[in-house]
Amino acid sequence: MKSLLCLPACFVAKFLQPFKFILLISLFLPLPALSQSIKDVRINEIQVHNTDGFKDEYGQANGWIELHNTGYNKVNVAGCTLEVKDKKYRIPKGNLATIIPTKGYIVFFASGTPDKGPLHTNFTLEDTDFIEFYDVDGKLVDSFQFNPVDMADGVSYGWLDDLDGKEKLMQLPVATPGNCNNTLEKEHRSELFKKQDPVGVVLTTICIVIVTITLTLLYFIFKYMGNYHIRAGMRKAKKTTAKQVGTIKVVNEKAVTNYELAAIAIALYKYSEKLHDTENMVLTLNKASKAYSPWSSKIYGLRQYPNKK
Repeated sequence: MKSLLCLPACFVAKFLQPFKFILLISLFLPLPALSQSIKDVRINEIQVHNTDGFKDEYGQANGWIELHNTGYNKVNVAGCTLEVKDKKYRIPKGNLATIIPTKGYIVFFASGTPDKGPLHTNFTLEDTDFIEFYDVDGKLVDSFQFNPVDMADGVSYGWLDDLDGKEKLMQLPVATPGNCNNTLEKEHRSELFKKQDPVGVVLTTICIVIVTITLTLLYFIFKYMGNYHIRAGMRKAKKTTAKQVGTIKVVNEKAVTNYELAAIAIALYKYSEKLHDTENMVLTLNKASKAYSPWSSKIYGLRQYPNKK
């Protein structure tokens, strides 16, 4: 079982071998998905005439511009520019109020009084028909075109989902500064599916089909990969056997004389005499064959007899 599980890993490692250098380099490159992007910011909603609606921190009602961060990271719009016909407002730096949270919103008051704070522009919206938003480098990020005639008091204009589910610029039924423009409650897809399949027969059938297809694909993948590795091992074994057989043939082709065989036999015999089994706590006694016994020899006697002449 373990060997079968290792087959996909070996296959993937072999497939990624040519790309290992690219993968290594990519680890040290900054990921755009993890960094903030001004391109994710758009002009989401505006209100030109506001007399008794959304008010600023001073309790005054002014026209306003709403920016929306469509990305999944915080974005600081400090240093960017909001521009109308004849005026530009560079958003000041060094204030946390200019940071738009993930999927969040920020509202700038078009009051013409920038001394009130970083969220108050130096222009108003009464004498213009467009708004443009530029990044720190002066590149256009988003633009917003509208008809001043349609901008009555309390009317807001922005992006809204139509009946087909597509976003369009239109007059909103209600102003939503700092919030999502789609205020109408919608049924979730799961609820719609539940109405179409209350018992769950369709959902169960789909799940069974998906599981069956997945298991079938896994079966064929493991089967063919296993057969491939088995055949590769057999080919390697045949090559090794062929090399060994070829070596034996070369040795047998050489003629060995009787003298060489005798020398080999003598060498083996001498070698076997020196062999001794290594055994733990066992003594091996070998018989010593001598012509006489040393302890009874007369030459080792205590007397010294005179020499006879």
